[in-house]
Amino acid sequence: MDGRDLLAVREIAHAFLVAEHPTDVQQFALSRVTPLLGASFSLVMQLGADGELLRPVAQHEWPAAHRSWIGALRVRVGDGPSGLAVAERRLVEVEDLFADPTLTGWHEVAKELGFRSIIAAPLEAPEGPIGAVAFYFTDATSLRDEQRSLVRLVADQMAAATDKARRLDALRRANAALADANAELETRAAAWREAEDDRRAVETLVLDAMLALTAPVAPLAGGDGTGRDPISGDAAMRLTAVRSLARVAREYAAVTMTAAPGGALELLRDGEEVDVRALVQAAVTSWRRVAPSIPVQILEPPTLLPTLRTQTLLLQRALELLVGLGILGAATERGLVRVAIGQGQDSLSLTVGWDGRPILPTDDQPPATSSRILRIREEALSLEAHDPYLAVRQSVTAADLPMAQALVARLGGDLRLDDGRDHADGAQSITVVFPVFSGHA
Repeated sequence: MDGRDLLAVREIAHAFLVAEHPTDVQQFALSRVTPLLGASFSLVMQLGADGELLRPVAQHEWPAAHRSWIGALRVRVGDGPSGLAVAERRLVEVEDLFADPTLTGWHEVAKELGFRSIIAAPLEAPEGPIGAVAFYFTDATSLRDEQRSLVRLVADQMAAATDKARRLDALRRANAALADANAELETRAAAWREAEDDRRAVETLVLDAMLALTAPVAPLAGGDGTGRDPISGDAAMRLTAVRSLARVAREYAAVTMTAAPGGALELLRDGEEVDVRALVQAAVTSWRRVAPSIPVQILEPPTLLPTLRTQTLLLQRALELLVGLGILGAATERGLVRVAIGQGQDSLSLTVGWDGRPILPTDDQPPATSSRILRIREEALSLEAHDPYLAVRQSVTAADLPMAQALVARLGGDLRLDDGRDHADGAQSITVVFPVFSGHA
């Protein structure tokens, strides 16, 4: 090779190192080598996935009159000099195409494109041929050995560039697939951990409930004056409590085990506009039938409250549970429940507080999360035969607070507990906050 050939090879090698796509190397190589060989134009073809047809991917000085259809050009492996180079994996040189009787089918194409001589070399990767490069000459041309060596070298560099790009692409796909698999595993692991937390929390909830239901009931000394068997009365109280717990347990499973397809926002978009005050009043009314002696105050702001787009039945049930918990806390001689409705800039809040006895735990446990079931004190649900508020304790269960939490979360709200440690009187309360979307006033 002379100095110009070596310089071209060096430039092509540099392009191989820095180019991002194999076609960049191929195009650069054609522009450098075609003039060195004295060729009129040149073409690089790539073998298709079917392993039968070659299609153009790069060209240099292809005749302008025929450049518009070059993209549609297809050469079958074994057909013509380029197809033969791929099929036999060797350099194919035709000094005078019109003098070769085996290539009469190419005479018309050669006349239209204006070439008489051609040299084609296969592009070979470790797994086999992947294409071909061909140089076309206007006149009958006999190449020197140095020129043939240059064609082979350039073909090898082109093949290496293509093979490198394919391997990098395969590596990127493998890395992407690995990243997706890792993300899927992380998602499944997170779901498993959350399910495990839920399972443990449910077990704790069931244990709390069973402890409350099996705790000793204060004996009916000498009977209760009605002639009923004390043991039968004990069983009746427990049966009522169990039925209440079973109802809430079924509801809890229905809410937590099924999710809205589009999440809370989709659930709310499918909801309806409701007046929170009316739902609060309905919840209070439902509990007055159970505990008529416990006063309940409803505190409203003087301003006009916006409506809330939500699922009415779910919100109604959540409010009934929250008011019931307040009733349970106020189930004392001077107990009082306060239900306060508040309005923020983009939210509505409802706080159920009570004067009476604490039902929320005040130990230093970690804050509850969405996957942890909230609990109330076991003694708050203890059954006593002569308890004037027995109907309340039979109606409120250990599952009411977690059920309210699940409903509020399902509706896109937030439930917060105040265990009273920061208040002088130790008053406890439960607050729920719901977002109010603009345009719903």
